[in-house]
Amino acid sequence: MRKIIYAVLIFGLLGCSSIPSRTVSESGDVVRVEKPLGVSTFLKFEDVPVPAGFNLVRDQSFIYQDNALRVGLLRYAGRANSSQITSFFKAQMPLYNWDIINVVEFGNTTMNFVKSDEDCIITIAPLTTKSLINIVICPKSGTLSSGFGSGSKR
Repeated sequence: MRKIIYAVLIFGLLGCSSIPSRTVSESGDVVRVEKPLGVSTFLKFEDVPVPAGFNLVRDQSFIYQDNALRVGLLRYAGRANSSQITSFFKAQMPLYNWDIINVVEFGNTTMNFVKSDEDCIITIAPLTTKSLINIVICPKSGTLSSGFGSGSKR
């Protein structure tokens, strides 16, 4: 009997951590308060955070990186709503020295960030049972020193 009680308590405590909290507002209404998302411990780029619980979709992702350049399209899938994910990136990206340029929310959410000579474009696409996050890292226009993209003719 004691084992059953412990199992129920453990299951209840673990299960409650994923359920949004509810609180009562000053007017007496019950308001749903969602827990903020944590940062994943596995990052493909060390300066681009990803919400915990989101998994890389490997066959739809690409990275090229060398000493002078990095380019990537990373696609992640997981269970969180758009507002949670948007709040996550608004809070976390500045901690990794990214400046927010703008946020466009209409259906999908697109967030644009900039850092030194790179851009980061994050698109959040809500689906029925999960959300997709696309993260694009690319150099700013005109920052490549090799002449590529500089408008020079050969």
